[in-house]
Amino acid sequence: MVHGTHVAGIIAGNGYSSRGRYTGVAPKSNILAIKALDENGSGNTSDIIKAISWIIETKEEYGTNIINLSLGSPANNHCNADPLCRAVSKAIDSGLIVVAAAGNSGPKANTILSPGISPTVITVGAVDDKNTPNIDDDTVADFSSRGPTREGLQKPDLVAPGVNIKSLSNIYSDRYTSLSGTSMATPLISGSIALLMSGNKNLSQKTVKNKLVNSCIELSDSKDKQGAGMLNLEKFFNDKSLDSTFSSSPLISKDITESFLIVLLVIFLLDKK
Repeated sequence: MVHGTHVAGIIAGNGYSSRGRYTGVAPKSNILAIKALDENGSGNTSDIIKAISWIIETKEEYGTNIINLSLGSPANNHCNADPLCRAVSKAIDSGLIVVAAAGNSGPKANTILSPGISPTVITVGAVDDKNTPNIDDDTVADFSSRGPTREGLQKPDLVAPGVNIKSLSNIYSDRYTSLSGTSMATPLISGSIALLMSGNKNLSQKTVKNKLVNSCIELSDSKDKQGAGMLNLEKFFNDKSLDSTFSSSPLISKDITESFLIVLLVIFLLDKK
């Protein structure tokens, strides 16, 4: 499936077919891929909930730390009555880190998908970086879902590049393909968390989320579009003042890729674009 393969490559692709040019964020992470939806990205909410329940039940067996949810369903209920919100809350309570796509239903307001509406989930919107290294021209992608939620909660929590992201092809083993969506922005954040957790695998959802939102660069846009802004990786990895948890040892070193023990789970997007 093109979507799941692409997402997995953003997280952990080793860049073999490009001689290292197109590698994932955390190329030595392990991927435990769970196919909850069909080849068209369609399926039942109950299947996704079953998949999340299985992740919780087997997290010790597989050493699972992070769930990457590049999926979403229309948020027709308040979060406390939403089945997906309840499922991810259980996952977080079990010690897992949960990262979810905001959705591709922008530019209208109040379009954040479930489970991204959950106050505890790390919800990721998409940035259009105009294919330039200069952040001055970066804008929130037109398709990226906007907040607030039905409860008035500010979402997304942050944004990451999600337009024309190059990653693995599910058809050709020696080629790459470009896709756009909050599904592509979400694994960029999950991969960054994997790098962070290679130095401390016991970090909580709250700690990671606080560090993320305090490591962002604000774009020239509203909070309901960008949340805290776009993640600044240098600050995320190197600013120890944000959390004393990280003061014991450096997070980035030439040997960090040898210590990736994070298992990331990729489920597929329900609301694709």
